[in-house]
Amino acid sequence: MRALQVGVRTIDSKRVLFRLLRGVLCFVLGGGVAGISFILHLNLSTAGSLELLLILLIALRWGFGAATVASLSAVAGLNYLFTPPLFEFTVADPENWISLATFEGTALLVSGLSAKVRLHAEQVELQRARAEKLYALSRAVLLIDSRKPIGEQLVSLIRELIGAKAVELWIADDTPSLPWDAEAGSARATFESGLDDDEETVSRRVLRLGMTPVGAMVLREWEMDASLADAVASLAAVALERARALRKENRAEAERNTEQLRTGVLDGLAHGFKTPLTAIQTASSGLLAIGGLNETQTELVSIVDEEATKLARMTTRLLQTASLDAREVRLTRSSVMIADLVMDVIGQLDEAAQRRVAVSIDPGVSPMQVDSQMIGLAILQLVDNAAKYGEVGSRITIGILQSDSEIKVEVTNLGTPIRREERERIFERFYRGVDAVHGPTGTGIGLSVVKKAVEAHGGSVGVECEGGATKFVLTLPRHVGRG
Repeated sequence: MRALQVGVRTIDSKRVLFRLLRGVLCFVLGGGVAGISFILHLNLSTAGSLELLLILLIALRWGFGAATVASLSAVAGLNYLFTPPLFEFTVADPENWISLATFEGTALLVSGLSAKVRLHAEQVELQRARAEKLYALSRAVLLIDSRKPIGEQLVSLIRELIGAKAVELWIADDTPSLPWDAEAGSARATFESGLDDDEETVSRRVLRLGMTPVGAMVLREWEMDASLADAVASLAAVALERARALRKENRAEAERNTEQLRTGVLDGLAHGFKTPLTAIQTASSGLLAIGGLNETQTELVSIVDEEATKLARMTTRLLQTASLDAREVRLTRSSVMIADLVMDVIGQLDEAAQRRVAVSIDPGVSPMQVDSQMIGLAILQLVDNAAKYGEVGSRITIGILQSDSEIKVEVTNLGTPIRREERERIFERFYRGVDAVHGPTGTGIGLSVVKKAVEAHGGSVGVECEGGATKFVLTLPRHVGRG
């Protein structure tokens, strides 16, 4: 940093010395033209015209300040050499005063106009150069390889096309800073301060998408141009967002492929289990029907028959869930009492789970036009989850509430609450919460199917956690159009 400051001071000293020498040269030229005109025996009018030409050239080349110095020197020279009394800085004739004043005013006007023309030309050239740099940078940004780190490529392009000798970039969602400058961390400090800043050869910019900061950039040792720095910062922010979008798209495509594979595997396994389970059920039921078994044999065959029936029921549910998850939902509505669906669901649970369930039903709950298979499967999924993930032996409460516009089914259990940041994501396909991963096994598609089935009816499903209780709320509108 000290070396950079010394370099800036050296540049400033050189600029001051150059301006001083330029001013001296203009002063000498202004007086010199008057002297040459006197030697050549030119008259005051001709000498004044030559001085105006000189002042115009100086204004076009070096600007208004240098031209003003030359004009003052020219007036002094013309006064000394051409207006009586000669060789004195006095004017005896008032007309000569008017002539010299007119000359100086004309010189200043011409130099001012010339300086404006020069400044406009410089601005046009600067804008053209700026536009060329931005065009080249925007084309290069579109060709960035999304498979490689975005930061390193972006820094290299900015350094090459914008002309900054040192570039530092910090990306908000990347763990490491990406410093390519001796003063590492200044880009991050710029991001944290949220302020843009320009110095002699340094520009600091916060990269923003709209009002959202996504990173920061520091350009060093370049011809500082605030407008160009703003445009480069905007392009860098767009490049970062484009890279993020491509990463999300690739990740989403990979997740879709994974989901298709998992759904296919689950469906295949369920179908594969179905046939041998049917054979086992048939054999065990036949043995029990034939009779002739002693007490121990009857007990063992009964266990085989009960467990085979349970496995068959689980396989059927898995097939129904996978089928509903994979296909477009088409409703087959019929008039159904939600309370009857809930009782059917409880009947499908094992005896231990049934003993844990308590049902609360509002009086006067009306029948509804719903797809009984879909809604029954959704309620079963919620109750089954409550049994699996709730505290062992704890109470599971099912409440049915009716209002003028909707009916709610609430399934509440005690256990580890679902984290706030996961209460939306648990309804995504194959997503399992952080705490659920360490609990009972699952496929990760149950709650997504619940959401799909309920939304097909125009309803909604959500989760609430308070204290040690977790409550899933399934809401169905009482009056819906045809599905």
